[in-house]
Amino acid sequence: MFDVSIKNARLLDTETGRESRGTVLVNRDKIVEVLPEEAAVPAARKVLDAQGNYVFPGFVDYHVHLFRHGSGFGLDANRLAEAGVTTACDMGTAGYANYAALHACDLVGKKLRLHSYLNISPVGQPGRGINEPLDDKVLDLGKMEALLDAYPGEIRGLKVRISQNIVGDLRLRPLQKAVEMGEALGLPVCVHTTNPPESMGKVASLLRPGDIFSHVYHGSGRTLLGENGHVEPEILEARQRGVLFDVGNGRVNFNFPAAEGAFKDGFYPDIISSDSTITTFHKEPAMWDLPRCMSKLLNMGMSLSQVLTSVTTTPAKVLGLEDTIGKVAPGYCADLVLCKLQEGPVTFADSAGNERTGTQQLLPYTTLRAGRVIWQQEQ
Repeated sequence: MFDVSIKNARLLDTETGRESRGTVLVNRDKIVEVLPEEAAVPAARKVLDAQGNYVFPGFVDYHVHLFRHGSGFGLDANRLAEAGVTTACDMGTAGYANYAALHACDLVGKKLRLHSYLNISPVGQPGRGINEPLDDKVLDLGKMEALLDAYPGEIRGLKVRISQNIVGDLRLRPLQKAVEMGEALGLPVCVHTTNPPESMGKVASLLRPGDIFSHVYHGSGRTLLGENGHVEPEILEARQRGVLFDVGNGRVNFNFPAAEGAFKDGFYPDIISSDSTITTFHKEPAMWDLPRCMSKLLNMGMSLSQVLTSVTTTPAKVLGLEDTIGKVAPGYCADLVLCKLQEGPVTFADSAGNERTGTQQLLPYTTLRAGRVIWQQEQ
């Protein structure tokens, strides 16, 4: 007898775009078999009926803020299960001075698989209106390296914010230092780019393969579009080098005109993330949650396969988990989400108050982590 059977499942192969129907069988924390629709459904201790809805790999929200006990941004990680998220990454809410508190209070013991990026500033991101120090004198590579030893495998990268109001006269110096430290520690760097002190192209030119350019479609100050309305050449060159581009939607980091200009050039994101915080998750119309961000980009022109890849296989690979999560296939962890693709008018908003009307949205209603149901929508 199997532990879990999910029958009448609609499945999507993101590599081919091919859809099929079948039954997903789970033992303990692993997917052990995916049967075709016509096969007999074997006995299982727990049977879930997908009723023809999608069964996706659990979503990876690569950019969230989870430090409830040390930042005004912090959201309880377990709440992300309501959005079909089974893996999440705290994006630099803590630095070397307070990372131990993030780990002990807000990462350990949660239902989700959690990782983090370490802020190069010692205090991380304390909260709205409080800017972190980024002068060379407060940066400490040795203390950051000690955290990698203390929490092996948990910290997956470095984070730096370079908004003009944060860096001031330092301009791009903190980003340059972050890249130097990332090189020394063997870690990628994620850079917050909203309202940068120099062009987005210049920012992109400093990044290495595997580094992450976040808030790619923001509309504050210099954007990814040049004066001709097209994506800046340096950004295109960065993508060719292997730099990854992340939505990081948040409250103030997504602008329809910027995104639509980029989409006309075929410039889609590599990663879709929500940038959820305690003040935005299921509160802020311009963000709401990861499935709403996914739905917004689906309605803008990305295919469902492209959208799904950006929240499963791509972030899984960046985390070094591509052989563990991100697919509904035998041998993969049974992190799964049952999800409706609901047809009908839906309004999407951006950070500037612009609205667009779409025709479909993704609505998760059951989330499994390691073969166990951790959230179900109330009937």
